[in-house]
Amino acid sequence: MRRRGERASARRALGRWVRVLGLLLAACLSNPTTAAAGPRTAAVDRRITLDNGLRLLLSRQRSVPIVAIECLVDGGARVDPATRPGLAGFTAALLDEGTRQHSSREIAQLADSLGGSFSAGAAEDWINVSAFFLARDFETALELVAASLSTPTFPPEEVERIRRQILGSLEASEDEPGWVANRAFLAALYGQAPYGHPIAGNPATVKALRREDLVAFHEDEMSPERTICVIVGDVEVQTMETNARRLLGDWAAPAHDRADTRPAPLPPSAPRVVVVDRPLEQANVVLGQSGVSRDDPDYFPLLVMNHILGGGGFTSRLLDTVRTRAGLAYGVYSHFIPNRLPGPFEIVLQTKVASTAQAIDLVRREVRRMHDTGATADELAAAQDYLTGNFPLRLDSTAKLADLFARIEYFGLGPGYITTYAERVRAVSSADVKRVAQAHLRPDALVTVVVGPRETLAGSGIVESAGMPSNGAVAAP
Repeated sequence: MRRRGERASARRALGRWVRVLGLLLAACLSNPTTAAAGPRTAAVDRRITLDNGLRLLLSRQRSVPIVAIECLVDGGARVDPATRPGLAGFTAALLDEGTRQHSSREIAQLADSLGGSFSAGAAEDWINVSAFFLARDFETALELVAASLSTPTFPPEEVERIRRQILGSLEASEDEPGWVANRAFLAALYGQAPYGHPIAGNPATVKALRREDLVAFHEDEMSPERTICVIVGDVEVQTMETNARRLLGDWAAPAHDRADTRPAPLPPSAPRVVVVDRPLEQANVVLGQSGVSRDDPDYFPLLVMNHILGGGGFTSRLLDTVRTRAGLAYGVYSHFIPNRLPGPFEIVLQTKVASTAQAIDLVRREVRRMHDTGATADELAAAQDYLTGNFPLRLDSTAKLADLFARIEYFGLGPGYITTYAERVRAVSSADVKRVAQAHLRPDALVTVVVGPRETLAGSGIVESAGMPSNGAVAAP
């Protein structure tokens, strides 16, 4: 499944890497010795909490003359009011569209003139502001970040432009069956609770939101006490700290009391089926349940278990059974999304409408087999080899390091997370895999969403559960 948000992210990533190549070329031309400046080390050199509560993590990386800044503000779509889904995402989209210091056009022109990358956005749990520039332009990059966090102006003309963009994206997403399936799955699983709606919201709420709502969300939800800023790159640590204190230290926006989140739903006790009627030849299917939060002590055994079940590509059981042996799907995969609150566990596939019931049955059987029998020693060893071998790829660039450091700090994973990662993966035993499969998988209570022709699907036995409206959304309680 490739949702519109993922495609947009892919385009942004491509643009960022084009900029990276340009930055590296410019740096090497100006200083041919930079390639030998020193190895990259995955360590935070200094952790500081500013007087206003903002947490600051600084890491000097000499390998390339680049600096990455990643700031996360706790909140995101998780704290959207139940009646205004999309508020956090709309607010975040305006943070880089005008501040007291620069207009939207000036911000874009300044970043482009320096060959840098500057952006803001929202996720389920946070709002982020990111910058990626040559190290020599560090102060400019940090000025842009600090102003977007503390003094965005939400210009009316930019509010309307971004509103049109969001509405256009939501409208286009209706033509993407995978996005429709995922939206219906989250709605069926979470309802009005956190994570039950797309980050972008829905057309009705996006049309209704006013500029005043965005300003109020920024004032109420975005504060230095809820913010983590990570700076990684070829800049002296003391220079990083001095400028961060100067530009971020006077951000004074006390955090308002927050109920934090509406309570998460209880796990379903019986299977539920949602059918979203679309005239398709290929049905899009999502099966799953609520999963775990990122701080769950079973995270590493679940990571290994999921790799064996459906996260390991051609080595996974689901792909071997559904694609290789049965020939029913080109691709099928599973993943946990461990957020601050328990996120979803999803199994995603596309198959011919005529084979949908058979494919779903095979998936359920594999979930049941994992639940009942766990993994073999060979499967365990292969998963551990892959996960430990792949992890260093998350450390191979300045931007990746900034992102990883920010997530480690946000989820409270501890300063030793990177150095102990491989050890903790290797410590998972076959007994652990079976234990967490039995504790966390609910093969008899999976939510199943199918996007395809309703009448044809009903003829093969796929019928929507009572209480599920025809658009795939959950009725209000």
